[in-house]
Amino acid sequence: MKAEHKPNYNLLKFTIILLVLAIVVVLIFTWLRKGEELSPPMTEHLFDKGEAKWSIDGYPAKVLHNNLFKIELTDLSGAPLQGAELSVKLEMMDMVCGDYEFKMTEADPGTYTGEGVPLMAGTWKATLKLKTVDQTYTIDRLLRAVH
Repeated sequence: MKAEHKPNYNLLKFTIILLVLAIVVVLIFTWLRKGEELSPPMTEHLFDKGEAKWSIDGYPAKVLHNNLFKIELTDLSGAPLQGAELSVKLEMMDMVCGDYEFKMTEADPGTYTGEGVPLMAGTWKATLKLKTVDQTYTIDRLLRAVH
């Protein structure tokens, strides 16, 4: 009489479970890193009166250091947009670690600068409040902060 070979179902189940867990882990890491892909060094934003080009010197921003934020504003014709009031609020994405707010001043015609301090490493949302003579705009961008 010949011995019959039976498949090892326990090994097959274990292999399938490991494969599913590996896929879940890869998906979780991909989801957690998505904020980093959305945070380039310079962002451009259109609004009713013109355009804002927003950059951070030495990007990515450094945690617990003054980081120089620069916003270049132009009107619809491309001329510098002068005399605006700008303030920025930094808030950590999906965390409650405290916000950081600062005002920006006009360093050159249409060029505004200010110093912001991210409190932790990770992805931050920066919200610009831009006030012109007759309108207030809110512009958001993401940024990355590192140690």
